Amino acid sequence: MNIKDLLSEKRILLGLNAGTKEEVWKALAERMHEEGIVEDVQAYLDDVASREKQGTTGVGFGVAIPHAKSDAVRQAGLAMARTTKGIDVGSLDGTLADVFFLIAAPKDADKIYLQTLSKLARLLMHEEFRESLRKAKDSGEVIDTIEKMEEKIS
Repeated sequence: MNIKDLLSEKRILLGLNAGTKEEVWKALAERMHEEGIVEDVQAYLDDVASREKQGTTGVGFGVAIPHAKSDAVRQAGLAMARTTKGIDVGSLDGTLADVFFLIAAPKDADKIYLQTLSKLARLLMHEEFRESLRKAKDSGEVIDTIEKMEEKIS
């Protein structure tokens, strides 16, 4: 399973002007809806919010990985946003998040859900990877950055 296989250029939003994590989630969920991954945007967002109540998905270093398994999701997918300013997501290290990866998985897709979370976390541990995502000029460059880092850590 590769991260780049769950992501498409249409689901990468660079320069997203959002003031809250919920605005980021909504923008990304709507993109996944447009591509047929999320069936019911509001139901999925409710599941993301419920998951967030269990503990922050702000992993630190300015990154958040909100996620949920949901009956409102048809197939596993991923969307990414880079915001124009940092957003308070309650990260344990106190940083504001400007890079978001939203994971959507069907309710019964435990394996791909956990694999995606684990692999993203491993990729994001690398400072050069995070910085490359922040410097990417377009969504194609984001995909290339992900692909190169996946090859490097495989």
